[in-house]
Amino acid sequence: MRKILVLCPYVPHPLTHGGSIRTRLLLDAFAADHEVHLVAPVATDADRTNLAVLAATAGLQGHPVAVAKDPRPGFANKLLAWSRGRSELLQRRWGDHAAGEVAALASKLRPAAIVADSSFVFPVLPPFPAPLVLHLHNLEGGVFARPQATKRTFTDRVTRSFEARTITALETRMLQQAALTITVSELDREVALTMAPRARIETVPVTVDLAKLPMLPALPVGQGPIRVLFVGTIDYPPNFEAIEELVLEHLPALRAAFPGAVARLVGRDDADRLGVFRGREGVEVVGTVDDVKPHYAVSHAVYLPIRTGGGTRGKIIEAWALGRPVLSTAIGAEALAGQEGQHWRRFEAPAQGVQVLREVLFAGGAAGLVRAGRALAEERYQHPAAFAALRAALASVVNGR
Repeated sequence: MRKILVLCPYVPHPLTHGGSIRTRLLLDAFAADHEVHLVAPVATDADRTNLAVLAATAGLQGHPVAVAKDPRPGFANKLLAWSRGRSELLQRRWGDHAAGEVAALASKLRPAAIVADSSFVFPVLPPFPAPLVLHLHNLEGGVFARPQATKRTFTDRVTRSFEARTITALETRMLQQAALTITVSELDREVALTMAPRARIETVPVTVDLAKLPMLPALPVGQGPIRVLFVGTIDYPPNFEAIEELVLEHLPALRAAFPGAVARLVGRDDADRLGVFRGREGVEVVGTVDDVKPHYAVSHAVYLPIRTGGGTRGKIIEAWALGRPVLSTAIGAEALAGQEGQHWRRFEAPAQGVQVLREVLFAGGAAGLVRAGRALAEERYQHPAAFAALRAALASVVNGR
């Protein structure tokens, strides 16, 4: 078996967010034919334990590297990094000796391919002359270049501007050097090709395990409060910005139109950012859970006022699979195969959200969305198809095709 070195910016276990689910699928696909070695930063004893559990359950070898002692350096250090053409944000999670440790490991293993699981591992890519495979969950430079959803400080605006340019330059260079790049959507693939027209780029979409996501019974209206659900990683800034907008702007309008309406907030929240909303009328703060299905079961619709970033796509597919209507901004549902009006309904302002929710719940709109969403999940977004595509993609690289 050939050795494959995979670099990940976090320990992808347990499967508590979309990125970890996607990475685990990639690791399983690669481990089917190869000896996989996973490098990940380890900050705590829990990280070390999770890496050991992942190695045992996925049949791979884990290699921890140290994280940075000061994960948030001062503005002067940011300027120094940018002046050298480096991204301070990408470098932030890696310790001073991480790049050297990875380089030494690559020289020892002599892998048949090196896999970069997201742009966040670029600072520690080893110089070993093996084919490079990029697995890009997002084009991070583009994420930072999006118009800002909330008012930011001058320092934040400068940081985002410099990081957007720096990361885009790094991603362009890596796209040009990689033997293969895997994106999660055709939209990302098209953007990547404008950055590196000669690059080999394939799309393997975000998928779900439908065997674990059975269609839920319809939730009748009138047997309790109207409940909208937001599911997403709370620590991901675009998701938290969307939650702020949901709670502060949309929920008052929803409660005025549907007395007693509530918003349930579910997702990994290691920093307890949701704590600021705990006790607020109409807000059900849940946070981290082992199983999201009970929360879908008691919710009438998924409601996603996403303005930036690339999050929630997997959660929309999850909602389709479980049989809950999806209401989202255009950005929240971008790059998915679903059609607005057929698979999901769009809103951009609170008044639109009220109108769309009324049409979905009280004018018979939910049933069609639910049927179409489940059918699309079954057709386009199942794990086995992605598993096979990832496995074939790596085989083409290590076999020199």
